[in-house]
Amino acid sequence: MSHQEQITRLMQDAIDCFETEYKSSKKGWDLGAKPKWDEMVKMRTETTLPDGTRTMTDDEICAKVLGVKSGYIKGCGFGPRPPPSRSSQSSINEMSEKNKELEDKLEETQHLIETQQEKIAAQNEMIQGLQEQAKKFEEFMANFHSQ
Repeated sequence: MSHQEQITRLMQDAIDCFETEYKSSKKGWDLGAKPKWDEMVKMRTETTLPDGTRTMTDDEICAKVLGVKSGYIKGCGFGPRPPPSRSSQSSINEMSEKNKELEDKLEETQHLIETQQEKIAAQNEMIQGLQEQAKKFEEFMANFHSQ
């Protein structure tokens, strides 16, 4: 394969790369490759929204159709490399910070719930006391009218 062909292949997405690898202009498709390619193209169409946004990348589609084993996608070679450790570390730091914020918010919400429950209990006691006073007042008024 010439240097130019290698550069062109690197620039292709995974589905087109699969086609380049398994379809010859002279011999046509390799045995069994055409149905897999058709399935990938169909899935690409199905996962493309009307505005052009895609819900699955070509790499994800290839992995789903062809299968993945230890990072190797059949017919496409090794998949994407894991991100560098520093980007993983920054992602971990962001997630830890977000987790801390959510824990703080949860604690604040739990405290608010406890406070509201205490207020409700105090109000219920007050209502019960007022109901008892109203009952005594009604009894007093009933006794007063009967005299």
